[in-house]
Formats: sequence, structure tokens, C-alpha cells
Amino acid sequence: MRKTHALTEAAIELALFAVLFLMALYVPVIGFVAALFLALPFMVFTMRHGLAPAWLLLVAALVVSSLIGSFLSLPMALMFGTVGITVGAMLAKQKNRYLIWLVGALVFLANIVLNYIISIQFFQVDMIRDTLGLVRESFDTAMRMMEAMGQKPPAEMQKQLEQGIELIGYMVPTLFVIAALALAYVTIMVSLPIMKRLKLPVGTWPPFRELSLPKSVLWIYIMVLVLSMFPFAEGTFPYIAVLNLSYVLQLAMAVQGFSFLYYAAYKKGIAKGVVIAGTVVCLFLPFLLYLVAIFGIIDLGFDLRRRI
Repeated sequence: MRKTHALTEAAIELALFAVLFLMALYVPVIGFVAALFLALPFMVFTMRHGLAPAWLLLVAALVVSSLIGSFLSLPMALMFGTVGITVGAMLAKQKNRYLIWLVGALVFLANIVLNYIISIQFFQVDMIRDTLGLVRESFDTAMRMMEAMGQKPPAEMQKQLEQGIELIGYMVPTLFVIAALALAYVTIMVSLPIMKRLKLPVGTWPPFRELSLPKSVLWIYIMVLVLSMFPFAEGTFPYIAVLNLSYVLQLAMAVQGFSFLYYAAYKKGIAKGVVIAGTVVCLFLPFLLYLVAIFGIIDLGFDLRRRI
């Protein structure tokens, strides 16, 4: 009886996935929204029936996605399927939602990197390089047009723009990390209300003020700062690795800093509206964001929260 119920629900979830996948591939605007729900059938099925049946559902979904689209559509199905199974398994175990978000982002990141490598190695298509090439061509065209109109831009500005384009090329790993975090967060957030309506135990988000990174992150950050003092040649692997690690860890320290400030505001009874407004201001003023990151470093190293 239980196996029959599992097979029936697997068929329903597979049909739902097929409809969403069809919309994601062929419906222009609505398809983008539908893609965000592709992980939902796997989350629900994993929570109800466990990991082993969920992996079988994923295999069936890969077959269906190849029939609906083509062999090239498999990476998309694999990405959302693996994320759905991972998040569903962690929700079933009542794990902390911030940890679920992080693990979901790591699965997204692994899929993004794998798809990028496959695209380069097997199809000789480098979307990042091609996009930067188009940006450079547009920049060169704009420079030539300005020179033809007798308004040649300053050499310093041209140099800064060229360096900015090169920096974007070096920052691809960081952009992948940010994209994975955003995808994981949105995927989880759009799925949770539906899972609640289905009476699944999805828990709640702990208060942001209680979020604290492991102290090991601080030691890694210090090591990266030390490495950044070495004169690595621009464009080499050590240079790109240290550059991206420093940006990602600065982002982590900023998150720690905001968490500490939210904790301090809560203890001091400061209104939430003031705190949120201050957060928005900090996000648009870089020097304030650096100050928040410093608070995060101090809090992580010296546990400022105990002193409040």
C-alpha cells in the first residue's frame, strides 16, 4: 500500500515537474518564474518518502526533460533536482534554515561550475568570455564615436574602464557564488509557503540577529589577507584565487557585522524600521559597509555580543 502511494505521488510530482519545465523552456516571461519552482516537487517528495525514492524520481525527471527539451536541457533539470532533494532532506531533519540555505547554495554552485566547465570543454562555448568580448566591442565602438565627434575621453578614464572589464573577468568565481546564494534563497522562499499549505514541517527562520559564522572563517580571512600582500602576477591562478576569496570573505564579514548590529539594536530596544533603514543606507555607501565588516570581524574574534 505504501509503495503504491509513493508511486502515485511520484507520478504526480513528475507531471508537475514536466509542466513547470515545459513552461520554463518555452514561455518567455512566465517561464522564468516557473523555473524557480522546479525544485519544489523534489522537496515535497523527499520530505515524504526519503532520499532513495527521490533519486529515482530525479532519474525519471531527467528522462522526461530530455524528451521535452533536448539533451542540452538536462543540466537545468539536474541542477534544480539535486537542489530540491538536498533541501528537502535537510528540511525533513529540521536543520537550521540558514544552514539549509548555505548547503542549497553550494549545490547550486557545484552545478553552475560543472555546467560552465562542460560548456567550455565539450561545446567550446565560454559565455563569460563571449559576454566580456561584447562589452569590450561596445566600449571600443563608443570610444571611436566620441573621437569622431571630437570629444575624446581622458586616457585615465579609458584605462579605468578597461581595468574594470578585466576585473569582472577575474571575479567570475565570486559572481558564481553570489548567483548561487541568490538562486538558493529565492528557490527556498517561493517553495516554503506551498510546503506549509501541504502541512509539511518546514520550521521557521531563526532571527537574523542570532546568526553567527564559525570562528574558523575569521582565521581563513586573516590567512587570505596575509596572502594578498604577496605580489602575485596579475591573471595568474594565485592572484585570481586570493582576489575572489577576499571578496567572498569580506561579504561574509559584512553579514556577520549586520547580524551583530541587529543583535545590539534588539538589546537596546531600537525600532526595526530604523535598523532596516540603516541597513539600506549601509548597502549604498561603501565606507559604511566596510565599517560594518569591521564590526563583524571584531564580533567574531572577541565575541562582542557577550559584552552587550
